[in-house]
Amino acid sequence: MKLFTALVWPLFVLSASASTLSRTLCDCRGTINGGSGSEMYICNDQRLGPRVLPRKLPLGTLTASYDRFGGLTPGQFLDKWWSTADNRWIFPEQNGFQLNTDSNGINGTTVLEPGTLVDRFGGEGGRFVSAADAPFSQRALPPSNLNTNASTPNFPYDYHIYRVVKPLTVVGGPIRPWFGQPGLGTQFFTGSTNINDLLTQGFLQREDPEILTDGKKNGCGI
Repeated sequence: MKLFTALVWPLFVLSASASTLSRTLCDCRGTINGGSGSEMYICNDQRLGPRVLPRKLPLGTLTASYDRFGGLTPGQFLDKWWSTADNRWIFPEQNGFQLNTDSNGINGTTVLEPGTLVDRFGGEGGRFVSAADAPFSQRALPPSNLNTNASTPNFPYDYHIYRVVKPLTVVGGPIRPWFGQPGLGTQFFTGSTNINDLLTQGFLQREDPEILTDGKKNGCGI
């Protein structure tokens, strides 16, 4: 029996090691290695987002169900969603709203009332926010939107949350599935006025993401 165990154990270890190796290897063909300083990104390619996704509340909850490449390899993902000619992501028409049977965006004008919480992954020069606490996969964003901006390191994963201070008129509707993500969360388009301007004009105020964890933490920061 001892001999049998001695023979089986190395096979088990070999099998486990091979399994672990298959899970950890990443096919980086078709990506661009950014070199030194890019180690924090998948395949050292900043377009593919951070290697390590948030684990603690509240952001860990928002990315828990996120399948980054929608079943594709990194290179296949870039082939599908990145325009080499324009050097940018390929975004959907109609401002990213889900389309009806006539290929028109499903949306309508609405007013966000004071006290409403909205958020976004991305810089404050943008013009879209989502219902706060919506899963990242429902937002149908590219993985680079999770990159922490070096100029604003106090906002990890470039996540920003806001409280509406004054009634804010926006165009709202469901998000079109894109970037291999299911989408169908709710987005609000602020038109010609970006988030920075809305902050300056007093329509929005920044909030600490911890506001989303009220009553959820166990006292250990998770």
